[in-house]
Amino acid sequence: MILVDTSVLVAWLDASHEHHRICTESLEHWSGRDELAVSAVAYAELAAGARTREAVDDWLSGFRRIEIDFDAAWRAGVAFRQFRPGKGEGDPVLPDFLIRGQAAILACRHLTNDRRRRKVWPEVDWVFPEDR
Repeated sequence: MILVDTSVLVAWLDASHEHHRICTESLEHWSGRDELAVSAVAYAELAAGARTREAVDDWLSGFRRIEIDFDAAWRAGVAFRQFRPGKGEGDPVLPDFLIRGQAAILACRHLTNDRRRRKVWPEVDWVFPEDR
């Protein structure tokens, strides 16, 4: 299973996004090799910019849906604690940590455009859109 990050989903859904083509090609590539999944956290992030729930459900119809559990939430919180504003990497965003916490606990690949703060996730098998 490959847990797809919101950064990839947003680029895939927005034809004008600078990473649209590579993210679309990456999703097509990986969907033929493994099951693609989306976190309830990514679903919430997409809902923030969507007009209707039906639209989000339609966009994600080909993805397995993964609920966040307490083990993943704990792992995310521990990693989040390591970062504070002013460390030179920008302010961390908790949803990013929650999705990565799920990838860590589920021991699955994580397809993302975001290369920041990878060192706190040694157990995550990172996949980037250009990896094909």
